[in-house]
Amino acid sequence: MVGKPGDGSADGRRARVAVVSLHTSPLDQPGTGDSGGMNVYVRAAAERLALHGIDVDVFTRRRAPDVAEVEEFAPGAQIVHVTAGPREHLPKEALPAFLGEFLGGVLRRSEAVGSYDLVHTHYWLSGWVGKQAKAAWGVPLVASFHTLGKVKNYSLARGETPEPADRLRGEESVVEGADRVMAATPAEAAQLVGLYGADPRHIRLVPPGVDHRVFSPRSREQTLARLHLSGVRLLLFVGRLQPHKGPDVAVRALAEALARDPAGTEDVMLAIVGGPSGTGHGAEVARLMDLAGALGVEERVMLFPPQPQIRLADFYAAAEGVLVPSRSESFGLVALEAQACGVPVIAAAVGGLRYVVDDGVTGYLVEGHDPADHAERMLRILADRTAACRMGEAGVAHSLRFSWDSTANEILAVYRELLDGGTAE
Repeated sequence: MVGKPGDGSADGRRARVAVVSLHTSPLDQPGTGDSGGMNVYVRAAAERLALHGIDVDVFTRRRAPDVAEVEEFAPGAQIVHVTAGPREHLPKEALPAFLGEFLGGVLRRSEAVGSYDLVHTHYWLSGWVGKQAKAAWGVPLVASFHTLGKVKNYSLARGETPEPADRLRGEESVVEGADRVMAATPAEAAQLVGLYGADPRHIRLVPPGVDHRVFSPRSREQTLARLHLSGVRLLLFVGRLQPHKGPDVAVRALAEALARDPAGTEDVMLAIVGGPSGTGHGAEVARLMDLAGALGVEERVMLFPPQPQIRLADFYAAAEGVLVPSRSESFGLVALEAQACGVPVIAAAVGGLRYVVDDGVTGYLVEGHDPADHAERMLRILADRTAACRMGEAGVAHSLRFSWDSTANEILAVYRELLDGGTAE
């Protein structure tokens, strides 16, 4: 007899959940390759679900020849590396060819260690695998997408390649087959219904969280000193270096701000923290530096590789403002982490950023991606330290609405609803 989620093993074994994160491991460094907020989400949720009495196996594709098949990262939570295709990094576009092989590895694992009670997938590639596992195991399927192809295609940067039709059809199939679909914000829930025909009764709102032990206010002067950046005022961009995240908008906005107020910005620098993503293999880095050079601000732009969480918190706390000029965001974890550190956010008014940033209170939401508009908000924050501090304090208070413990509790409620035989509301 299976124990209910959250009650330990009082009436049988602990509930066992198969979490599928095929294209990226939750142990990967966020900001590199295809890793980002989803990696943070999967790891943080799995660790806390295990504390609630659930055994969590996170299935991901093996991308190195010498990695162990099973790797525990918290008591009750482990990574299962499944061989599917070559044991090396592959772009997401190449992964559909190996979905069947990956599914075979997942099913063999269940034969070896016992059945799972529920499958929870992240991103559409994992969703395809989860839909087949649901049929094979006769268990409920929960799907989280983190980004939606149709939404991304409506907001492409110039020259950006649209998401392929296979992805759009795959997302539609997963939405149709899932027993529950988790949305990070009301905007994402509306997109699932309006663009994918999701049954509103199957959608559950489960926002991501933030680790307040790591991301919290601290002395700007001390963090600047730790980063060897004393004597500058820092603006910050954090994220994968791809056109969709808008690092080019950040560079152009910096140039616009410097041109508008040379005297008031003589000590201002832009730090870009992140690594290349997708099939460009660093081409975006070269484009950004070429852009900075063409605009005459190359000496004001600093590139840093992706940072561990505790070091990233120092970058946030050192900044006067954090720029999030994404073309679309299902949530916007960077904006939330920055606010938790007491830093105002200047974000594009898109998707989940409208939910995460309180315009005029914790930062600014900017309609569109005109660098001049983003620069104008940057100059406001730089010119009025009192107002910026007030925004930072409001951001900390706002961020306390979000925690990974709350996220795990909401996920647990969805699991319990399905494993207790609940019907859609």
